[in-house]
Amino acid sequence: MLASTDVKGSMTIATTRETRDPYIVLKARDLIKLLSRSVPAPRAIKILDDEVQCDIIKIGNLVRNKERFVRRRQRLVGPNSSTLKALEILTSCYILVQGSTVAAMGPWKGLKQIRKIVEDCIQNKMRPVYHIKALLIKKELLKDPALAERNH
Repeated sequence: MLASTDVKGSMTIATTRETRDPYIVLKARDLIKLLSRSVPAPRAIKILDDEVQCDIIKIGNLVRNKERFVRRRQRLVGPNSSTLKALEILTSCYILVQGSTVAAMGPWKGLKQIRKIVEDCIQNKMRPVYHIKALLIKKELLKDPALAERNH
């Protein structure tokens, strides 16, 4: 068996005459991006749904020092991926940290929250645990009908 680390391939996106949704071309592009970042295929295919978007966050250039970058990335993941799991539950997004990128899939609101949390963590502005606490508090406040209508 031969294995090569510099395997390169290409994929082409094409539509047929029966295609009614032109936006599917952009969704297919996002699908290929996710697959190239090692997102499992059954999970990546969910990007074709209308309510699911994706965001690829490049974190490699946010920190110059390699050791600091590795520590902060590990802080984002947490022990036994507990921080990531908590973020996934609170934002309804799937998150995959791979190398110098973070791939996230989910609703727009959750992706916006994930981007802010990831950038704050890598730039050492705020630890993810404090974001998780804030999200938990917001979720509890939304359960109160009097506060649910207020701007959050």
